[in-house]
Amino acid sequence: MEKYSLVLEGGGAKGAYQVGAIKALKKRGLEIECIVGTSIGAINAAFIAQGDIDKLEELWQTLSFQDLMDINNEFIENIISMNFTSEILNEAAKKFVKAFKERGIDTANIRQLLEKYIDEEKIRNSDIRFGLVTYCLTNMKPQKLFIEDIPKGKLVDYLMATSNLPVFKRQKIDNMSFLDGGAYDNCSVEMLYDAGYKNIIAIKLFKKRNRIRNYSKLKSNKDLNLNIIVPSEELPFILNFETKTLNKLLKYGYIDTIKQIDKLDGYKYAIYKIEDEEIYKLKDVFNPIFSLEFVQYTKSSYKIGDNIISVALEKSLRKVCMFLCGVNTKSFKRQVLSLIEYVAEKGNVSKNKIYTFDDLIIRAKKVANKNIEKSKGIEKAAYYFIENIKEDE
Repeated sequence: MEKYSLVLEGGGAKGAYQVGAIKALKKRGLEIECIVGTSIGAINAAFIAQGDIDKLEELWQTLSFQDLMDINNEFIENIISMNFTSEILNEAAKKFVKAFKERGIDTANIRQLLEKYIDEEKIRNSDIRFGLVTYCLTNMKPQKLFIEDIPKGKLVDYLMATSNLPVFKRQKIDNMSFLDGGAYDNCSVEMLYDAGYKNIIAIKLFKKRNRIRNYSKLKSNKDLNLNIIVPSEELPFILNFETKTLNKLLKYGYIDTIKQIDKLDGYKYAIYKIEDEEIYKLKDVFNPIFSLEFVQYTKSSYKIGDNIISVALEKSLRKVCMFLCGVNTKSFKRQVLSLIEYVAEKGNVSKNKIYTFDDLIIRAKKVANKNIEKSKGIEKAAYYFIENIKEDE
């Protein structure tokens, strides 16, 4: 079986997504020969290299900000939700002053977790080669280190170094100060390629930001087989270690990766392969009576003699998708899926499972039926469309 190397992007609490993604890849038979990471990606990579993915998943399932920073979880949740009461602001001011005086937020709890769970000997003897990226502030040079380059007994130090965010107390190793590796290369495909690895999977944590160093140059190498797992939507804030959020990210990473490697349909949701006829028979919804109502909800212009069905399909449907979903396309399939997913999302239909097309429609219809009477305008048009899809469709 062909082997692959993995590179895990840095991104704080977003890192839970990677654990679900790796479990999905392994379920599909992926064999890993090397794994490198930056920041939280390096910490995840260390657990994978030592063969403890289940333990890593357990940690993410129960992790909280208090475990990492010794800061009350409720306080952090209020900050993230922007619940700025006078008490919260006073507490925030005190913590800011303390961090300033101590030259950064204390990371002793993070070190304790790593010392408890990271087994350096296992990693050094593992069949999976491990590496990380950090940045030395003392000599202003990046360091891309494989396990054999890290002095024995110093692995936890370097894991602390690669994840040393600017707001943390500076991590020092042998009187040298280090900064989070993301300052240089947050997703080091280059490190793997330069080491001779050509089959590479990068698991990113940012949808829109491409932080792969020298990406264009790397892509021009014809011998590089690079596959990138990208979240289907932006993941929560890097310091959002709220336990429920982390558990959602674990599931989301798994489903999202299965969706990408199995080439499932859907944009925000994972949907088993949809046949073209399943989509195009939904045009039957656009009879003259429905089309006239749909056009009026969207306030699309038309004149006497126009084919009202054509106006609804070619003008109004596109307008609804642009306004509600930010999708500007003539593709009927893209338009229909966007609206179904929009309505499902409005009703908080879970994204952490794989749906058949019929099942997602049924769930979206329940949302539409519940909300159509209190909606208006373009949003009502979306609910009206979903509501009129036949149950057996």
